[in-house]
Amino acid sequence: MKMYMKSNKRSKETSSPVPNAIAYTVIRNFLISKEFEDMRDEFCINNLDKNQVNQIMVDIKWLFKNYKNLEVLVLEDSENKSTRFVL
Repeated sequence: MKMYMKSNKRSKETSSPVPNAIAYTVIRNFLISKEFEDMRDEFCINNLDKNQVNQIMVDIKWLFKNYKNLEVLVLEDSENKSTRFVL
């Protein structure tokens, strides 16, 4: 998996390989952390219970195995810093 980071809209994007375990942790934290609650609301993702989060992670792992170069998650903050995760 690769992680692409961009500090603002005009800056150059940097990429770095990321072990899948770290990527899974970032995605899981996005789904359950209170820090991302407002962002999840924007995407109509309500608070998820443990079973729902586990099912999402199983589905994401299935995608990792079956599709290459699939953009999985893009996080962008109010300062236009973005982080993309691509299989």
